Amino acid sequence: MSVEAAGPGQQSIDAATEKNQFSFVLFYRANDASTQQMFKTLQDTLQSRSDAVAVPVNVTDAGNKDIVSKFDASRIPLPAVVAIAPNGAVCSAFPRKVAAQQILASIVSPGQASCLKALQDDQIVLLCVCTANGATLPPAVKAFSENQMYRERTKIVSVRSDDPAESQFLKQLKVPADRQSTSVAFMAPPGAMLGVFDQSVSFDTLAKTVAAAGKCCEDENCEFNKAAAK
Repeated sequence: MSVEAAGPGQQSIDAATEKNQFSFVLFYRANDASTQQMFKTLQDTLQSRSDAVAVPVNVTDAGNKDIVSKFDASRIPLPAVVAIAPNGAVCSAFPRKVAAQQILASIVSPGQASCLKALQDDQIVLLCVCTANGATLPPAVKAFSENQMYRERTKIVSVRSDDPAESQFLKQLKVPADRQSTSVAFMAPPGAMLGVFDQSVSFDTLAKTVAAAGKCCEDENCEFNKAAAK
């Protein structure tokens, strides 16, 4: 089987994004046996799916310089597969070999993709897991996201607790499935899980938690930094 680059890589990714598809970018240098095997695994796994496409990218092609530079692909062991969600989040990377189950596990839920993108953009994430009757934000979440110390680097992501597409993600985060009110999963870059709280969580608790993780601010006199130092 011959692997042919699907034109400029970034254009192929952009086209997939417009169709709300995941891009599985296969970075390769030579059309050798390893490259052909990875490409075959991608094709066989994705051929029956409409939500994901394989995007072969030859790193020696000058037309792909932008995407090769973006992922520093000329320095990683090749061939390699990088999974990119429609919103631009990098979901996983597999150098040298990849299995079908790894590919399928990389097609994450919209909620997880939103969290990943925010964390990769160096933002603090407040994931609000709402019940059918509890769509309002917990007061502490609203206060935290509007506070001058955090508002420029905080992302609120909301999902429904009864959304089957999010069930696996929520299980990974250990968010209680039977809670009758909003749960808040608190995350900080690059991928630290700070805790899961119920809707009664206070602003001070969120601020102290993020300070304890070293993600508050650079002000030594900040009361939350002082508390964390103790």
